[in-house]
Amino acid sequence: VIVPEVENHFFSQVISGVESIARQNNYHVLIYLTHEDPVKEIEFVQLLGNGRADGLLISVTHNGNGYAHLDQLVAANYPLVLFDRLVNELEVPKVSTNNEVISYEATRLLMERGAERIAFLGLNPDLYIIRTRLAGYQKALQESRPGAESMVFSGTGRMDEDITRLKDFITIHQPDAFLGASESMALLLYEISRQQGQTFPENYQLISFTNLAAARFLNPSLASIVQPAFEIGKEAAELLFKVIKKKKIYPVEESPTLPSVLLEGDSIRAFRP
Repeated sequence: VIVPEVENHFFSQVISGVESIARQNNYHVLIYLTHEDPVKEIEFVQLLGNGRADGLLISVTHNGNGYAHLDQLVAANYPLVLFDRLVNELEVPKVSTNNEVISYEATRLLMERGAERIAFLGLNPDLYIIRTRLAGYQKALQESRPGAESMVFSGTGRMDEDITRLKDFITIHQPDAFLGASESMALLLYEISRQQGQTFPENYQLISFTNLAAARFLNPSLASIVQPAFEIGKEAAELLFKVIKKKKIYPVEESPTLPSVLLEGDSIRAFRP
């Protein structure tokens, strides 16, 4: 299994799902972390493709030079399944969630709760999951308010730098609500609010993707989009074992999309009929 990180609770839960299926099949799981470094990803893929593992599950890091290393595995008929961070051009099984749909629903919920200026807090805009989440946000915005400004912040993953940049972004754009594409962005906003004496949901409303179990214990509790991470891991592993054992994958099984869940919290305003 190749993942960008395990600090994100999503990936640790995915790995647990993978391991549950691997044990049933009497396999061991090897875990490799790229730390968002495309060079490491290439090295790991080449290592594993040379026989160190019988198959590969991968959530890719962004690579501006493309994914020729994965193309080579596909050409060699090496068992490969993508999950979460996908490369759509690759004709291999993929497991994902309804990122665009749930982002659309979350943005609409913020509007229903009185938000006027909603900003999107993302990461690298070239990542598939960020593009799809952004698409849902923009669709909701344009349907309800044609011509409304899309306010998009792209984090770097470097905390101190992102805090400074996000403070400047808020000063310039004056948003009153946020859709967070990752829990790291949501937690940065909590810290900025603490530093500036702002409060949720009085000054800002916030909904964010997160698989952080403690999200309901934050002050205030975080309105969360929770992905079925454990189930994604299980589904991806089951697909991989079908490829390993049958040496083929049926089209209907290629790209399951599992639904995420939107859980309300005190970081958004209560519904007032």
